Amino acid sequence: MQYEMTAAEGRKEWLLKHMGKGSTGPTAMVAALRRDEDRGELEKIVGPCEWKITWSGTCAAAIEAARRSEAPIVISGRTFPDGGWKDIWGTLRTWENPPMFILASQLVDESLWSEVLNLGGYGILLKPLHPEEVVRTVHGALMTWRSARKEGAYTGTTQCLEH
Repeated sequence: MQYEMTAAEGRKEWLLKHMGKGSTGPTAMVAALRRDEDRGELEKIVGPCEWKITWSGTCAAAIEAARRSEAPIVISGRTFPDGGWKDIWGTLRTWENPPMFILASQLVDESLWSEVLNLGGYGILLKPLHPEEVVRTVHGALMTWRSARKEGAYTGTTQCLEH
């Protein structure tokens, strides 16, 4: 009798293959998302990979969480009680080894894409979050972050990003 994977098992296997765990254990990620639905979607998508997600609902909390955890990835919503995504990324991108910044937004147009990329962000995720898009974007950002650290080349600009 041939065993067939359920959809959930197949997704978990695919996620682990493409995102996996960090070489020293679970990879850290800061998720600055205010809506419970967004948090739930992201947890469901990356949960099988055992990523350590630090949740935050304000700009200040996201910046502090990224500083404390030295997470390679920060996913941010657009607006917060104390500012917006540009406040978070404006601080993070000044760091010597900044994380890769990914904006999550319900409304995405060419102008927003240009703004995020011109400011040195990695990309945008359209909400509601789709598993394949999240995995592809986060995996690409993580590989870029790791590669830049090996080469010592990351400058916080889009010049070193290859996507």
